[in-house]
This record gives sequence, C-alpha cells and structure tokens, in this order.
Amino acid sequence: MDRAVLGRSAEDIAADFLIRQGLSVVMRNYRRRGGEIDLVARDGDVLVIAEVRTRSSDEFGGAAASVDGWKQHKIIRAASLLLQ
Repeated sequence: MDRAVLGRSAEDIAADFLIRQGLSVVMRNYRRRGGEIDLVARDGDVLVIAEVRTRSSDEFGGAAASVDGWKQHKIIRAASLLLQ
C-alpha cells in the first residue's frame, strides 16, 4: 500500500475513534512551514492535538516510540502557530 494512502487511512481511523469518544474533529492536516498536525479535535473546552503514527511491527518500539525529539519539536511549533 502506498504510504500516503496508508497515512490517510490511519488518520481516518483515528478521527473516527475520536468522534466515537465524543470529540469533534475541527481540522485535519494543519500544515505550516515549521511542522504539521494530523488531527485537531475539541473535547468541550479542551483542544486536542493528535499525531497519527503507524508501524508495521513493534520490533523497534510502537508508534509512540517513533515520535522522536525532533518530531515533537515540529508538532509543538505547529501547535504554537495554530494557537496564535
């Protein structure tokens, strides 16, 4: 499967999950020069910023392990721009 198709599919699954939990998805694929946010949702007064990751196996750690310091920096930078 093409990486872009796989990524969109994973984001669809994540968005559906958030909706089933009672959140409303307000934005997808927010991109700015400094970074990207996959999903932005609202849970009452709380804004939820979600990074969606897929892994073919857990051999080198799960999806959370794939979000290194640099990726965290890019997400934080994009979130800061979104909140301005």
